[in-house]
Amino acid sequence: MGYINTREMLVKARKENYVVGAFNIVDSATMSAAIKAAVIKRSPLIIQTSQKTVLQMGYKILPAMIRALAEDAGVPVSMILDHGTDMEIIKNCINYGWSSIMVDGSAKPFEENINFTRTITDIAHEKNITVEGELGHIGGIEEHINVNEDDVLLTDPEKAVEFQKRTGIDSLAVAIGTKHGLYKGVVSLDFERLSKIMKITDFPIIIHGCSDLPEKDLKEIISLGPSKMNISTEIKHVFLDSMKKYLEENNNEYEPIKALNLVSVNTENLIKSYMDKFGSTGKA
Repeated sequence: MGYINTREMLVKARKENYVVGAFNIVDSATMSAAIKAAVIKRSPLIIQTSQKTVLQMGYKILPAMIRALAEDAGVPVSMILDHGTDMEIIKNCINYGWSSIMVDGSAKPFEENINFTRTITDIAHEKNITVEGELGHIGGIEEHINVNEDDVLLTDPEKAVEFQKRTGIDSLAVAIGTKHGLYKGVVSLDFERLSKIMKITDFPIIIHGCSDLPEKDLKEIISLGPSKMNISTEIKHVFLDSMKKYLEENNNEYEPIKALNLVSVNTENLIKSYMDKFGSTGKA
């Protein structure tokens, strides 16, 4: 229990056929809300920090916060750098206390992605820090990641096995048609591709871009057995919508703590709902 890396957490999820939710926080209020949700639901939890959040809050503050909160939580909690593309930021997160790193070399050619990911994996594993790699390129916009439709590249199942063996990663994010951001129009996901990836791999598989998925698509992905699914955009919307609601309803009151309390409550409720959907409730 307490602050751990993602290795055992995700292997257990794959074996027992549930998903661990990974939630992108933006401040201390959303981090605290996520951990409170995990405690109430008795669920494992992965806190994600984007590169932008890391630079905003600092390399010392984030690990100190999560260690303090996880120590008393009584559930397994991990913190992962999400979409690490900058080598300096990645190395600093490794050195300052992140328990897991997500390496995003997906925009690079296959061999360059392998070399980039392998380099970081070797450094991280020396400190017992787990590594998530990415093969394939999902669309949409999230923080510094911006991929248009023409650049989307779905994951080749056969290359997924080779990629894991040659990089030594602990888990792999794959592209099946999900996108960063909110979905517009018809959602078209390649469930057959994911099914094949699950059949030929024996390591944890990750799905990014799960905010705002239609319920039937979300259920179908979960049924196929990935170990981790990411929720980011919805948390940003909850944060700003909560602030907006507070200001609209209390336009003559200036109490930031009350506004942040509303953010916390609404973030907690969102995360608890996903823990139930993912099947991780009671799995701590």
